[in-house]
Amino acid sequence: MDIKEQISKESIAKYNEYLNPMKKLRKKQERGMLVFFLACVVIGAVIGVGAGILEDSGAFDWKLIVPFYLKKGFEFMYFVFFMVYFLVTMVLHTIIHEAGHLVFGLLSGYRFLSFRVFSFTIVKKDGKFSVKKLKLVGTMGQCLMYPPEWKEDRPYPYVLYNLGGGFLNIITCILMLPLFAKGSTLCAWIAGVFIFTGVIFAVTNLVPMTLGIPNDGKNCLDCKRSKEAQRAFYLQLKINADMSDGAELTDFPVELFEVQEQQGKEISALIGYLYLQKYFLYLAQGKKEEAEAALESMEQNKEKMIIAYLNTIDLERLCILVQKKAPIEQIAAYYTVLRAAFLQNTDLSVLRVKYAYYLFLNEEEREMVDWLVFSKKGKLPKKLPKQKPVTAEKIYEEMEAGTRKHPVAGEAKLYMQLTQELKRRYSNICN
Repeated sequence: MDIKEQISKESIAKYNEYLNPMKKLRKKQERGMLVFFLACVVIGAVIGVGAGILEDSGAFDWKLIVPFYLKKGFEFMYFVFFMVYFLVTMVLHTIIHEAGHLVFGLLSGYRFLSFRVFSFTIVKKDGKFSVKKLKLVGTMGQCLMYPPEWKEDRPYPYVLYNLGGGFLNIITCILMLPLFAKGSTLCAWIAGVFIFTGVIFAVTNLVPMTLGIPNDGKNCLDCKRSKEAQRAFYLQLKINADMSDGAELTDFPVELFEVQEQQGKEISALIGYLYLQKYFLYLAQGKKEEAEAALESMEQNKEKMIIAYLNTIDLERLCILVQKKAPIEQIAAYYTVLRAAFLQNTDLSVLRVKYAYYLFLNEEEREMVDWLVFSKKGKLPKKLPKQKPVTAEKIYEEMEAGTRKHPVAGEAKLYMQLTQELKRRYSNICN
């Protein structure tokens, strides 16, 4: 019997029962991002329409801001030039932003660890600098540092390190203002686009908000509200630094990740980090029951978690489901909400779960999942879209390559060990 013919209406209905609550939760989490992007579109439209009205009234002339003149019919090149230069300023302000974290971090007692722009990462280890590659979805760059030691009786220096990036974006914008006095339209245009980009960086990083992951302003606000969040902020940097130097998660006591019961509508990303590390520590220690209990605890608080952690929680649940050969409808529901991560994210934590998916499910089971994933309104599609062939072996090779390049040695080792455990478990089942 054809795989498609094995899928009944009851199976599709069961799949949707699993899927709908997860989709509903994600829509709720993504609403803030949608509002932000719509606001940006409205602001851009208002500026464009306003400029057009002013030009029609004679109060404004676009020619005054044209950086250079082009022959008639080539005016579209102004837009091309703007987009190219805008992308250049995005790169420049990314570097400036991360440099701001570095400078203000050094002033606050932090020490340099790594500096990343896109995937290009400079890491300092044992007094030597090396270049690594690390891509973190949702971020254009990142400056990580060794934090000052935690002292219970003193406020932790979190403000300047968190806000330093946005501060330096603003400072460089102010330094560009004299170009407007040069009397050159080209200079004024160059300064204007640079300042426009800098303001975007400053606003989206200093004004507290969560766009998939919390920005610098949100982390700073969370630290201001809670001493426990300050401790979590310190631990996040401390553990990352120690694991970059080769320490393993199992070197840390589980008590370090204990948190008080969280009240209110949300669990800050800083506190959520402790929940996740506790779960992965149990996994690394081989304590499956404790790990499952920790995962269930996070699942009970999913509505309070940021969407980035929501994905991690669901990834870990999917990893368990495929090993236990859970109902294919349940596996398909989790795969549906995580499919974008599987296709786009090359982080070791995602690759590990992707490896489990292709290892523990056979080809027929994966095809059944695909039929359910592409079903709409209770009906299966006529045929499945073409997809690139993927195998567990290729994913494992990708993980090995990623492990060698990963700047955080302890973290890379953790995910590789957990992946090897999956491989052993599957081998035992087959034998």
